[in-house]
Amino acid sequence: MTKTTFFILLTGLLTLSGLSSLAADTNQEFLDLVNGVELIDSENFEIEQGFVIIQSSDLDWDENSNELQQKVIYGDPSKEGLYILRARFPAGVTSLPHFHSQDRYVSVIEGTWYAGTDASHDINRTTEIPAGGFMIHPAGAVHFDGANHEAPVIVEIRGMGPVVTEAVAISP
Repeated sequence: MTKTTFFILLTGLLTLSGLSSLAADTNQEFLDLVNGVELIDSENFEIEQGFVIIQSSDLDWDENSNELQQKVIYGDPSKEGLYILRARFPAGVTSLPHFHSQDRYVSVIEGTWYAGTDASHDINRTTEIPAGGFMIHPAGAVHFDGANHEAPVIVEIRGMGPVVTEAVAISP
């Protein structure tokens, strides 16, 4: 099992197609991919007296990317304290099964998110959560999630850092 002390959003990026096993090198590649979190400098969005406004258009997602994109809009998941981030899963991109050391609170911003509460990595065993929906990922609970093959999804995740994430093997 591979550990990382940096926040790993939903631990992942791999499409459902073509994924048959989870080898050690795949775990590391998987964890490396999701460590690419962009920290947004909120000072660039301060309007006055400490008020900060970040519009969804300010996040500038790469619509042509086939990889998970993450943007931290408040705090730093690798440090102690509250963090808030947005993640965009392109159509067909899901995380591998994993768990986190801290509770996390997820709201669906755009699209429909598919959340599985086991290590099966089977999109047919997920719960559909449309925009406006909310889910709690309890610390230590194995899960996987992402977008189906029809459309991308954007979620917002809130939690307390630092957090440790562990990838787990896919199991039926």
